[in-house]
Amino acid sequence: MYPRNLLTFVSALLLLAALSGCRVTFAPAAPSETPTPTATSTPTTLWFPPTATASPFPTPNATPTPDLRPGIGELLLEDDFSDAAAWATGRDDEGVAQVSGGAMLLGLNAGHSYLFSTRTSPVFKDFYAELTASPSLCRGEDEYGLLIRNVGGDHYRFALSCDGRAKVDRYLGGSLSRQAGWVQNQAIPSVIPGSSRLGVWASGGQVHFFVNDLYLFSVSDTQLYLGTLGVFVHTSGDGDVSVSFSDLSVWSILE
Repeated sequence: MYPRNLLTFVSALLLLAALSGCRVTFAPAAPSETPTPTATSTPTTLWFPPTATASPFPTPNATPTPDLRPGIGELLLEDDFSDAAAWATGRDDEGVAQVSGGAMLLGLNAGHSYLFSTRTSPVFKDFYAELTASPSLCRGEDEYGLLIRNVGGDHYRFALSCDGRAKVDRYLGGSLSRQAGWVQNQAIPSVIPGSSRLGVWASGGQVHFFVNDLYLFSVSDTQLYLGTLGVFVHTSGDGDVSVSFSDLSVWSILE
């Protein structure tokens, strides 16, 4: 059953059509258009961005470091400084050289002076030697180090300074001449007390010098070919110097 108002409205339309000779057509209502959603481009977050493939670095044409301690052979001497008779020792008002506690102690309280102690034997010609030097009182240009090829007072003097430098001098016929250095290197301690391992490779007229396994320099010479070993200290000013030397080892050099 239709509502009264609707029937009245329809009747009125039919009456109006009949009077005007018009025809009324009821067209279905156009369906309401649902808007089509427009796709919005949302940027995608790239959580793991691709990593560019690294190009390999070119391989350098490295030149191998030459072996500066070749042909080390058998152990010839191992001195733990337990035999004082193997070294020249003594004491006076200006210094002391004594073997004690597994070390050779050199103490000097005279300004601008040297103090030496050498082994009585054996005599070495071609060899590789290592010695630990431990200064306890030392400053500035004061020196300490190793003597090699000592014969009749002539020798090579491998010296470290207390400010971290190294050199080699040759004492020959009463004259001292510089053979290498001064060289500054971080391997040489400049803070006292400290400790260093001195190394010397000697074969014929060629001698290489090392500190704590680091090569420093070489000397080529035809004056001194053999001799004993020794140690020394030197005061460059008026202060005192005190250094202990220990753990001396000497190896042969193979032909």
